[in-house]
Formats: sequence, structure tokens, C-alpha cells
Amino acid sequence: MINGDDLKAMRLKAGIAQKNMATKLNLESKTIIDYELNVIKVRGRDLFFWLYYCKVDVSVVFRQIKAVREQVNGNKTGESIIKGDEE
Repeated sequence: MINGDDLKAMRLKAGIAQKNMATKLNLESKTIIDYELNVIKVRGRDLFFWLYYCKVDVSVVFRQIKAVREQVNGNKTGESIIKGDEE
């Protein structure tokens, strides 16, 4: 899982100051600090845009999501592919 150290490293590598990242994500600077110090967990939306602004290639994740969707949609037997997913 991505933690605060990872977020900070990506931000620094991209040359983005905490204040600028806060502006980009429409958050307070304190929230960026809290994310990076692991005081609070980064919200999904914020993580997605953090990766976008830091120019992190997430195409692998999207390919994996597509593969899972295709597996679920291709499951013609009606059997659950998720263990414990009972009706």
C-alpha cells in the first residue's frame, strides 16, 4: 500500500511543493502534511490525482482492472469468482 513516505517521495521527485500540491488537489496544506506523515489515510480521489500530477504511470493498474472486469463479465456459469460472495 502507498504510505506517506511514498507520497512525499513522488511529490518531491515531481518538484511540487506541499502548498502547490494542496492547491492542485483543492485541499488545505495541513491535509498534505497529514497524508505524508501518515496521520490520516489518503482518500482515493486524492491519491488518483496525486499520481496524475506526479506523472506516475498507472496504466498497469487500469489493465489489471480491465482484466478483472472481463473475468467477471465472462463468467457465464453464474458461479461467484469471489470466495465468500454468496447470495
